[in-house]
Amino acid sequence: MIHPPDFRNFLPAALVVVALLSLGVVQFQWVKSGIVVEKQLLDRELRQLLESTGVSIAQDADVAQGILELQRLRRKGQAAPDALRYGVRLKLEERLRAGLEAQKKRMPFSIALSESIWHFPLIVGNRFDWSETAAYRTYAYQIEGTLAEACACQLYLHLQLRDFLPHLLERLWLLLALTVLGVVLLLLGFVLLVRKVQREQRLVAVKNDFINTLTHELKTPVFSSSLLLKLAEQALSDRQPGQVKRYLELLSAENQQLKTQIEQVLELASMEQPVYQLERQALPVADWLHRTCAAFEPKVKAGGGRLRWSCTGPDGFLTADAGHLSNALTNLLDNALKYGGQPPVIQVEAISEAKGVTLKVRDNGNGVPEARQEDIFKKFVRLHTGVVQGFGLGLSYVQQVARLHDGQAGVHNHADGGAVFWLRLPNFEPGETSPQPQPNG
Repeated sequence: MIHPPDFRNFLPAALVVVALLSLGVVQFQWVKSGIVVEKQLLDRELRQLLESTGVSIAQDADVAQGILELQRLRRKGQAAPDALRYGVRLKLEERLRAGLEAQKKRMPFSIALSESIWHFPLIVGNRFDWSETAAYRTYAYQIEGTLAEACACQLYLHLQLRDFLPHLLERLWLLLALTVLGVVLLLLGFVLLVRKVQREQRLVAVKNDFINTLTHELKTPVFSSSLLLKLAEQALSDRQPGQVKRYLELLSAENQQLKTQIEQVLELASMEQPVYQLERQALPVADWLHRTCAAFEPKVKAGGGRLRWSCTGPDGFLTADAGHLSNALTNLLDNALKYGGQPPVIQVEAISEAKGVTLKVRDNGNGVPEARQEDIFKKFVRLHTGVVQGFGLGLSYVQQVARLHDGQAGVHNHADGGAVFWLRLPNFEPGETSPQPQPNG
């Protein structure tokens, strides 16, 4: 059943998004204000540089004389010699370059010297643009003092900067770095929050599915037990001892199924406790494998299938918890029976080596998609929900048993079809007898 989304669950996320947008706007305004302040500071520093350069020009007799000569020739309509223009321009550029370097401003610039408010050019540097385009920023300073009095005119010194924005950004690197860091941290926090919310939603969905499955699985044997108990009471009152015995046997089976299901849930929860201790003992591999598989074989035969098992390698002992190890193998066998082919064909192999034992359980089903081979060992994860009933705890239990034994559990698909679930356990102590394979069937 698909439930409509509860928009109240999205309210915290919406509030976080609004907060992030607000902080983004604040960060943008902060950077914008910083650029404005730095630009004003830059303008003031450059105007001071132009003023100090204009004052020094009047004090330099050679430069002042050259400027007066250029102004005199312009008024007479005569062309000034290139050497004169170049010499004056070079000295002005050297003064401004020295001033910019003193202020730690290394950026391309051009200069110009003009007369009157109409800016009749006396000197025009390379790439100087009178059009005042957005790509350039031009500063002008009116030269005063003895030089202006000597020429009886208005002289203007122009400084034009190109690519001044990188210099502004260089001055604001700390502010920009903090802004970028703040935005990155905000985005990272938002992503982590979204992932956590999604994870919590998945956990809630898994929890609800588990509760529904658990309720269904427990309700069935409870209902069957209640019905069998009534039938047994009726048969007892009718003096039918044969029927009473049969009903009691069925009631015992249902009770055992209920007990197994409850123990499976409780046992897995207890195994996840950090203080859980195994009851380790020396376990004969071949004998243990034979007893466990032989006990499960009737269930396979009841489904029209076959179960074969064998033990290869040196016959020895494995230091392990017999109960948990048997339950783990039974879970793998039950998994192969449920999800294998029809009729099921299950092959179990215990490979004994010097460093341990590897148990392999192969079925004849469709295998496990590679993308899901790690997920199926997580709690409550099931590939075929709705097809086969279960809690999704069996393979998680197997992995817990392997972990507590300092081993590993996994699955891969066989080249000839079917899935192979394996359980690798260390601490195997090989015996002194020769290899004794013990096949069945």
